[in-house]
Amino acid sequence: MKPFFLLFTLTILGKTLIAQTNSCTCAENFDRLTEKLEANYIAYHLTKAEITTAYEARKKQYKPLSTQTPLPDCARLLQQFLAFFKDGHLFVSEIPKFPETTLAQTKAEIKTRKVALNQVSPGSKVNIEGYWTDGTSKFAIIKHKNPQVKYSHVAVIIAAQDSTKVGEVKLAVSLANGLWEGVYYTNAYAPRYVKITPYKDNTILSVWGGITWGKLADERSVMYDPTLPSVKKVDEQTVLLSVPSFLIEKKDFDQVLMSHYKDLTEAEYLIIDIRGNSGGNGIYFDLLRLYYEKPALSGRGFAVSSADNLNYFKKFASTRSNDPYRPVVEAMEAEQGKIVPGPLFGPLELKPLASKLKKVVILTDRGNMSAAETFVLYSKGISSKVITMGENTGGVVDYNNINMVSLGCETQGIYFGYPTYSLNEAVHLGKGYNQTGIAPDVPIDKKTKDKVGFVIAQLKKLY
Repeated sequence: MKPFFLLFTLTILGKTLIAQTNSCTCAENFDRLTEKLEANYIAYHLTKAEITTAYEARKKQYKPLSTQTPLPDCARLLQQFLAFFKDGHLFVSEIPKFPETTLAQTKAEIKTRKVALNQVSPGSKVNIEGYWTDGTSKFAIIKHKNPQVKYSHVAVIIAAQDSTKVGEVKLAVSLANGLWEGVYYTNAYAPRYVKITPYKDNTILSVWGGITWGKLADERSVMYDPTLPSVKKVDEQTVLLSVPSFLIEKKDFDQVLMSHYKDLTEAEYLIIDIRGNSGGNGIYFDLLRLYYEKPALSGRGFAVSSADNLNYFKKFASTRSNDPYRPVVEAMEAEQGKIVPGPLFGPLELKPLASKLKKVVILTDRGNMSAAETFVLYSKGISSKVITMGENTGGVVDYNNINMVSLGCETQGIYFGYPTYSLNEAVHLGKGYNQTGIAPDVPIDKKTKDKVGFVIAQLKKLY
């Protein structure tokens, strides 16, 4: 294996190889991004009068930066530009389509410059350092030893189903302005922009692109799937259901619930720990049936009529009399460039399951976004038994249902993701959740080490 410091020439070599395969520029991607944003993003249209001056100033600031930015670094620049809107549903994502020859060269460089495992020793002073797993591999995030390289930390594969990958670098990141950002290597050895964020007291690592890593005690710990829910009977009255992700198959989610059906239905107190759950899909409605009491009303927001949005809503529209998307399509077909009413959904009505539940506590943190936040809102809407404890959620729920459009650079594969309609008619008036997140009924201090223990104590005390 090569000396540790030589590994990091890979970053430069990889970017050189990739730059040679691209004909488009970051400036072109920036222009397409702003064009798509201004045509499609409903929050931009709803707040245009208030933000135009500041937004145009930001465009003027970032346009020259885009002309100076090499394409492999473009996604990071575009993401920084989009941070102006403070909307986690507004993003760029790389789905690269590099030539096989380029990928082969990058793969060869990575394999040539593997890290010797005897040089892998994670520290404990930085929150991302330590041992992690995605369920199929183990990683050690360590501080590297080359001060000339901009990335301060790397994740080294220390165990994998494919043993030839051991010693390879999976990602490299540095902390800047409170964000861990850098490069991630896909299984096909394509590099892409990445952000990583630790949640749930540094036991869950959210990796940009819908990837979740779970913390391991040490390198000998058994791998586990960090996205799967788990059930633990705390005592005769209390059950703990941990739900780290909604980005799994519904059948896998339901299988865990059915395996513990007796415990879940006979408990008096249910703690649903969703800390670190950054969202996914609405796979939780059968869980809601455990404590369903009444229908939850849905608000109606707005959408903007554009070619991209029209194509998006057409995918879901049907001829059913109560179809929520057909009126949106008809309004958009009538006139482009206008704000129109969004989908109108009927009340959420569920068939309740017989259970002994008296109280349900949802334990939250800043990692809860998108579908995890709608889970909280639905839970509160359907049942008086539900209270929330913990921290404010992440605040990524005012604008929903993502559409992704290509920016035209197929090799680098930069796509623009944006929400297609607002949660209701008032979120843009400061009556939403994106600015603050959903506040818990009972806040828990961040310094509290055993937050589940805190919840159990509160249940015993109050109920």
